[in-house]
Amino acid sequence: MKLKKLIMSLTVVLLIVSLNMSKTGAQTMNPLDGVKNYQVYYGHPTAAILKDMQNYDLVIIEPLHYTKSQVEQIKARGTKVLGYISVMEVATWNTGLMSKLQSGDFFTRNGQRVHYSEWDSYLTNIASPHFQGLLLTEIQNQVIAKGIDGVFMDTVGDIDNEHLNNPTVLKQQRDGLVNFLKQARARYGDIAMVQNWGFDTLETSTAPYVDGIMWESFNADTIKSDAWSQNMIKKLQAVDAKHSVKTLTISTRLSADSHKLAKDSGFIHFHEADAYVNWNAGLVTRTKDTAPTTAPAAVAPATKPATTTTTKPATTTTKPATTTTTKPATTTTTKPAATTTTKPATTTTTKPAETTTTKPATTTTTKPATTTTTKPAETTTTKPATTTTTKPAETTTTKPVAKPVSAPKADASTDKPTESKQKAKADWKQEKKDKKEKKKAKKHAKKHAKKHAAKHSSSNDHHAAKGNMCGKVKHKTAGFLNFFKF
Repeated sequence: MKLKKLIMSLTVVLLIVSLNMSKTGAQTMNPLDGVKNYQVYYGHPTAAILKDMQNYDLVIIEPLHYTKSQVEQIKARGTKVLGYISVMEVATWNTGLMSKLQSGDFFTRNGQRVHYSEWDSYLTNIASPHFQGLLLTEIQNQVIAKGIDGVFMDTVGDIDNEHLNNPTVLKQQRDGLVNFLKQARARYGDIAMVQNWGFDTLETSTAPYVDGIMWESFNADTIKSDAWSQNMIKKLQAVDAKHSVKTLTISTRLSADSHKLAKDSGFIHFHEADAYVNWNAGLVTRTKDTAPTTAPAAVAPATKPATTTTTKPATTTTKPATTTTTKPATTTTTKPAATTTTKPATTTTTKPAETTTTKPATTTTTKPATTTTTKPAETTTTKPATTTTTKPAETTTTKPVAKPVSAPKADASTDKPTESKQKAKADWKQEKKDKKEKKKAKKHAKKHAKKHAAKHSSSNDHHAAKGNMCGKVKHKTAGFLNFFKF
C-alpha cells in the first residue's frame, strides 16, 4: 500500500513537472520574469557605468567591450545581462567574421549578394549550417565564456522584411533560424534569447524558442493612433500568454506617455534618446538586491561546428554595430579596448585637446595659446603631424628658461637621463596607443548606434514598419498585407 502511494505521489510530481517544462525541455520560468526595467548600451564601460548598471534588472551590452570580471561586477546585485549579436547581417568592417564566411553563408538574389549600402553590410543566409555554426561559436566565445546570461539577436526582422514576397524562401529562412535556436538551446540550456522585430516570424516560428522580442520606436503618439500597432499589441499579449515571450519596448520621444502605454500593455519599457551610445545614468535605483544569476553552462553537443575559432563581430557589434571592431582570436583578452584594431577609416592622430603638461611625451599641441609648456618656439604650428619634436624628453639641448615647466626640468635634472628618456618615450607611445584605441572604439560605437537609429527611423510614423521590420523601405505593400493577415 505504501509503495502504491509512493508511486502515485511520484506520478503527480512528474505530471506537474511536465506541465512546467519550457519550450525546449527546460523549465518554463522565463529568464525575463521579474524584469521591470532595462537599458541598452553599446559603448565602453567605465567604473561609474558598471556601478550604475547594478541598479537595473536587465542591461543589453556589446560583449566585445567587456571582460568576464566586469560582467560579474554588473551581476553582483542581481542584474541580468544580454550580449548583442547580429544573426541576419554581417558588416564588411567585421573582417574577423567576414573572413570565415563561405559563399553559401551570404543570401543571394538573382545570383547577387544583397548589400545594404547605408551601413555597408550583407544579408546572410541563416539556413546555412556553416553560418549557424559561426553564430554558435560567437555565442560561446562572447556570451557563455564571459558569464553573460543570454543573447540579444538583432536583425531578425530582416527575414520578414526581405522574404515576405517569396513564401518558399521565407520558410527556408525561418526554418534555418529555428534550427539555430534549437542548437543554441541544446548547447546552452536556459540561456535567455531575445529577438529584435520579426513579429510574423515570432508567431509562426520562433515563439517556442525565445524568451522575448524587442519593439523599437514604440512612441505613444503613433502607437495610440495606428490600427496596426494596436492590433500588434494584442497579438504580442496573446503570444506571451501562450509561450511566455516578453515584449521589450523602446521609445525615442514622449517618454512618460510611451512608458505608461507600454506598462498598461504589460511590456517592459526603456526610453532611449542617444541611440544607445551614451549611458543614461541615475534613471533607476535598486531598492533590493537579488541573488546574482548563475552563468549559463555550455552543454557539450554531440558534434561541434568545424569553425570553432573566435568570430568576434567588429561590432560591435558589432555588437553592436556587433561591436564592432573585429578582434580576431582575442576573445579572452582583459582589455577589450585594445582589441579594436581593424576599424575602417580610423584616424591615427591623437587628440590635441587632451594634451597635458605632466607628460611631455603626449604634448601633441595644436593650439599655441594653450600649450604653454614644452617648446615655446615651436608651438606656433596648427598641424600636430608636423611637430616632429613633440618629445621634449629626447631634445636634450632644449632649455625652456622663459617658461619653466615642471616635466622638462625634471628630465634635465635627472641622474639617469638615458633611462628617463626611454621611460618617457615608452609612456608616450603607450598613451598614444591607448588614446588611439579609445578613439577607434568610440567611433565604432557611434557607427553601431547610427546603424540602429537608421534602421528604425522610418518606423517612427509606422508607415514603413507595417511591412518593414527594420525600417527598410522595401516590399512595402506586400509586407503590409502579410503582416495584416498575421
